[in-house]
Amino acid sequence: MKELMMQDLKTITEASSSPMVSIYISKENGTLDMKDLKEKWKMSLSQVEHFLLKDYPSSFVDSFMEPLRKDNCLESLRHVDRGIIIFYSASEKGYLNVQTDINDLVVVADSFHIKPLLRIKNTARGFFLISMSSNAINVLVETNGHLYRLETYRNEMIKTNSNKYIKTEPKDFIAQTAIELNKMIAPYKLPIILAGVKDLIGHMRKFLDHSMMLEESVVGNVEHLKTDDLRTRCFDLLEPYYLKKEMEAVKQLDFAVRKNRAVTYIEDIAVSAVHGKIKKLFVVENRQLWGRINKSNGEIFVSPKQLNSHDDDILDDICQIVLSRGGEVVVLKNASNVKGYIAAAIVSDRSHLYDYNQSPESSISG
Repeated sequence: MKELMMQDLKTITEASSSPMVSIYISKENGTLDMKDLKEKWKMSLSQVEHFLLKDYPSSFVDSFMEPLRKDNCLESLRHVDRGIIIFYSASEKGYLNVQTDINDLVVVADSFHIKPLLRIKNTARGFFLISMSSNAINVLVETNGHLYRLETYRNEMIKTNSNKYIKTEPKDFIAQTAIELNKMIAPYKLPIILAGVKDLIGHMRKFLDHSMMLEESVVGNVEHLKTDDLRTRCFDLLEPYYLKKEMEAVKQLDFAVRKNRAVTYIEDIAVSAVHGKIKKLFVVENRQLWGRINKSNGEIFVSPKQLNSHDDDILDDICQIVLSRGGEVVVLKNASNVKGYIAAAIVSDRSHLYDYNQSPESSISG
C-alpha cells in the first residue's frame, strides 16, 4: 500500500470503485503503542467485514479483504504522527500519516470518507520554521509530513582593521539576514514559527515583515533539539493558530445568517450543493448523518445508523459535491461554533430553494 500525500486528495475524492473503505486510527495519548494500534486495526477490519457481508457474498469479502489483512502500514507511524488514515478499494489503496488529532472511525460506502481529512488539509498546508542561534539562522519548511532545510545563514568570522577575527553582533546579524528572509517568504501564505532564545526571537520580530508570524515561539536552545521534537512543539503551537482561523470563518457565517445569505436546514443545504450555490460549507468533523443523497436533485434519504456498505455520511457526500463545484469547505472541531446546526452554508443566492415556510420541527437538526 502506497503512502499518500495531501495532493492526492483530488484522486481520493474522484475514486468510484465500490466498495470503498476508509479507516481512521488514532494513537492513544499520542504514544506509539504498537500493541494498542494493532488491536485497533484488528477491530477496524472486523467492522469492515461486518458491513461488506451485508451486501456481498463471503467469497468476495474474503478475496477483497485479504490484501488489507496482510498490509503493514501501521509500521510507518512515527512518534511525531498522531494517527493514520487508510483508503482502500479495488482501484485505490493508500495510507496517510497525520500530525493532528483524529478520532477512530470506519466507513464502508460507495465513496471514500474525507471529512476529517479536509480539516487536516486546511491545517496542514505547511509552515516555515526559522531557527536561530548566535552562530547561524536556519530556514526550514514543513510539507507533506517532513521538515526540510531550505537555507542556512551563518554568522561568519570577519577580519577587523586590527587583524582580529570577530563575529557580527547577534542583533546586526539578524537585521542583515532578515532582509533576505523577507524576500524568501514573501510569496508564500504559510505560518511562520520562530525558534531560539528570547533575545534572538525578540530581535527577529522587529525585522521580519510577515503577517503570518505566530505570536508564540519555540523558546530555548533549539540547536540540540531532535527534528521530531521540534516538529511536535511546532504542531502544538499551530493548533490554537488554526482554531483562531476557524473562528474567523464562523464570524463570516454569522454575518451571512443575519443577512439571509445562509442556509441551515440540511435539506436546503443538500439542494444548494447540487445546484452549485454553496460558496462556503460548514460541517462538524465528528457529526455524521447516515443515509444517501440523490446527487441529481439533492434529495436525501436518512438511515438511523450506518446499516450496510452503501450507507454513507450524507454530510461527507455534500462536502465532496461542494468541492467538485468550486465551493469551499470548513470542517469544525466543535458543533457549538455553528450553534448546534448539523451543517450550515453561505450561499450565492436562494433562488433555487422551494418556497414554503419550514418549521424547525420538520428539519433534521443536530
